[in-house]
Amino acid sequence: MRSSRFTPYLSFIGFGLIIMTLAINLIFKYGRGLDEGSLMLLSVANAVSLFFTLVWGLFGIIELYLLLKSNKKLKSRLHNGRISKEEFMKLAKNHKFSFVVNISYLVMLLIQLAYVIMNWDEVNV
Repeated sequence: MRSSRFTPYLSFIGFGLIIMTLAINLIFKYGRGLDEGSLMLLSVANAVSLFFTLVWGLFGIIELYLLLKSNKKLKSRLHNGRISKEEFMKLAKNHKFSFVVNISYLVMLLIQLAYVIMNWDEVNV
């Protein structure tokens, strides 16, 4: 994290993990012509990717904490007069984008957690 800009890299990686997990899950559910060995491997890959994506959510929470801390520092820099109002507005816009990305990632993660809880008998290793 640079002092002037905040980029939610961990949330972007999390979105990629969610997309990968969704693809594996769809292939597992609708892979009708596959043999039993392939379906077993897809079942294990599905369970492992669901688990890994949910664990990656911890990084999303840490990133949200860092984002809130960075936003607080930015406001104190404005209050102390170390940055101009124009620069503050530009950086605040960047922080707002980062908040939207991070919060949308965490919402998608909660939806995935609800899916895992509702389909617990299907997600077995």
